[in-house]
Amino acid sequence: MTDPAALRRNVEAMHTRLIAGGETALAAELVHPDFINHEADPERSRGPEGAAATSAWLRSCFGDLSFELQHVIVQGNLVAAHMTMHGTHEGGLPPGVPGTHKRFSARHVHIYRFADDGRVTEHWAVRDDLGAMMQIGAIPGAAA
Repeated sequence: MTDPAALRRNVEAMHTRLIAGGETALAAELVHPDFINHEADPERSRGPEGAAATSAWLRSCFGDLSFELQHVIVQGNLVAAHMTMHGTHEGGLPPGVPGTHKRFSARHVHIYRFADDGRVTEHWAVRDDLGAMMQIGAIPGAAA
C-alpha cells in the first residue's frame, strides 16, 4: 500500500498542477492506465489521456482556475478531498452558455481510489454546480 502522505501529495498535484496548472504531462505519473473518471464525459473518462483532456477542457471553460484544498482524508487506498474551486466563467459549460466572465467559487468533494503504485484508478465527485451557475448568472432568474 502506498504511503498516506504520498496519496495526499498526489491528490494535491492532480488539482493544483495537472487540472488547474495545465501540466498535462504529469497525467502519466499520477493516473493509472486503467483510470475511470465516473464524472467525465466518455471521451474524457479513461486513462491518463482522459485526465489530461479533462484538464484542458476545464481550463477552456474556466479562466484563472484554482483549487483550495481544505481537508484530505486517507483511508486505505481511498482518498476524500474537500476543496473549493475558484475561476472565471469563459463559456462552454453549461453547453451553449456564452462566457459571462464572472468569478465564482464552488465547494467540491472528490473521492479517489488508488492502485498500489500510487496512481489513481477511479474518481467520483460531488460538486456545487448549481451554486457556481447561479454565481455566474447562467441560470435564468437567479441572482448573480
